[in-house]
Amino acid sequence: MERIAAGGMGEVFRAHDAVLAREVAVKVLHPNLAADPGFVDRFRREARAAAGLSHPNIVGVHDWGAVDGVYYMVMEFVRGQSLRDVLAAEGLLAPAQAADVLLQVLAALDHAHRKGIVHRDVKPENVLLTGDGVAKVTDFGLARAYADARATQTGTVTGTAHYLAPEQLLGEPADPRTDLYSVGIVAFELLTGSAPFDGETSVAIAYKHLRDRVPRPSARNTTVPEGLDGWVGSMTEKDRELRPESAAEARRDLAAEAATFPVARPIGQLVREMPASSPDHEPGRAPTVIIPRGPRARRRRGGRWLLGSVVAVLALAAAAWGAWTYVIPHSVDVPRVTGLSMAAATARLQDADLTVSLASGDYSHQVPEGHVLRIQPVPGTTVRTGTRVTLTPSLGPPPVPVPDLVGKTIPESQAVLRKAQLTLGKRTPRFSDRFPEGRIIGQSEPGGGTAPQGSPIDVVVSKGPTPEPMPKAVGKSEEQARSLLTAWVVKKTGRYSDSVPRGQVMAQNPRPKTKLQPGQTVVIVVSLGPKFFDVPSFVGMSRTEAVAAIQALGLQPSVAPVPGSNGDTVVGQLPAAGTRVRAGSTVTIYVA
Repeated sequence: MERIAAGGMGEVFRAHDAVLAREVAVKVLHPNLAADPGFVDRFRREARAAAGLSHPNIVGVHDWGAVDGVYYMVMEFVRGQSLRDVLAAEGLLAPAQAADVLLQVLAALDHAHRKGIVHRDVKPENVLLTGDGVAKVTDFGLARAYADARATQTGTVTGTAHYLAPEQLLGEPADPRTDLYSVGIVAFELLTGSAPFDGETSVAIAYKHLRDRVPRPSARNTTVPEGLDGWVGSMTEKDRELRPESAAEARRDLAAEAATFPVARPIGQLVREMPASSPDHEPGRAPTVIIPRGPRARRRRGGRWLLGSVVAVLALAAAAWGAWTYVIPHSVDVPRVTGLSMAAATARLQDADLTVSLASGDYSHQVPEGHVLRIQPVPGTTVRTGTRVTLTPSLGPPPVPVPDLVGKTIPESQAVLRKAQLTLGKRTPRFSDRFPEGRIIGQSEPGGGTAPQGSPIDVVVSKGPTPEPMPKAVGKSEEQARSLLTAWVVKKTGRYSDSVPRGQVMAQNPRPKTKLQPGQTVVIVVSLGPKFFDVPSFVGMSRTEAVAAIQALGLQPSVAPVPGSNGDTVVGQLPAAGTRVRAGSTVTIYVA
């Protein structure tokens, strides 16, 4: 046989079925998994279930069995490349190419989900592509059995951390929507060339899946259509209830978006252009190995012959592994990592040859968010190397309701926030036509929402109305100028002028077109006319009319009644009409 792959669960060999004259892939499980009775039982159940899947986008399972405690599975041999290999060669895929692969993967998952099987480990390594562009999902049975065997306590991180759904990280039961989250992550990687989250350890990556929202693919690759941003976002919702209800629904949504994507090279062409990755062998022919059929005893005898050479190597490896693990004692004291960042704590525990699990977080006033709040077993406990240690991350202070600050002054807001166990944060000034100066017009966390207790709430404070350009009042009468400047407070001053008619605006401050906030003060300078002029005649006017006319000229009126009369008509004046006077001079009128 020819080994073509190896992974966490075993090795895969390429072989030839002489009975049916076809190439097959034989997956042989690692001895440590075969030594676990619980895993073996799950493997049997899942192998039977996977063998019942028949779909063009699923790698078929032909047979399974055991020889001397070595378990194997005979599967369809797919001539092509894994999606991971294609990504490694191309960097990323065009939207149309990614949609082509994803639509086929969703078709495979829809078939499996209808049969009651959840994959639990969808990732590029588990999608094979043929030279004809057919995508085939593999490892349905093994992924389920392996996950069940590893998940011995709540919070255990199993599988590939980059693609695990939040509910898997929290140890909750997986359902079809769990696979959809993984498909969304695979879609992100196909479109951008990298997974959405990265970190120094698998626990650090898992923590981001629990806390952070998957970014829009277009943020890393501007050629990604907006519709794909939305589709990836719906597939990777933290709450599985918000994801599409089924693989069929997700497939329909993607197909509707894909109809508008630009045409790209067929995915099969990419596969055909890639060099073969398998070891050298006689072209066109795989090593011949008989895959027996019939009763169990007959299959066992054939299987011995099939796997005889493999068993010897695996038995030797199993013996060495067992001696190291069980015969030679290995122990370590659990390090103290409380208060460290999740990445630093994980690195320290892994350096101590311990396995790290992630539990759901708890709120804490003392330990910052993203740092270790608790560890189990407690620090100082002596355990065997490889023991699983569970870290509980801090979620920071507990959330408290945020009050509505809009419309309040700064002192009012400080008092309200203090009562809500929050603080006033950064203040950003901004013009507002709705709120007067000094009132809050916005806040970083909206009223009615929540924020960590003690955290600052940033606010936007009104600077008053938006400044408007000043109209030109110069050359207008005082009355006309005031009608133009109704948005501002007008203050008037007077000035003598030999060139500007009396009563006309001769200057203004600020100057025309200067931007000024409504409600602020504008000064207009109104002409008082010439400083020296000929005094007109006021004789014949009533006392009241004459006084008003004298004042309008910038002169000071003085009234002198004629002795012995009680009339109200001007009968004389001093200085006389036609006399040149200075503005501000006194004019005496005589009334009788």
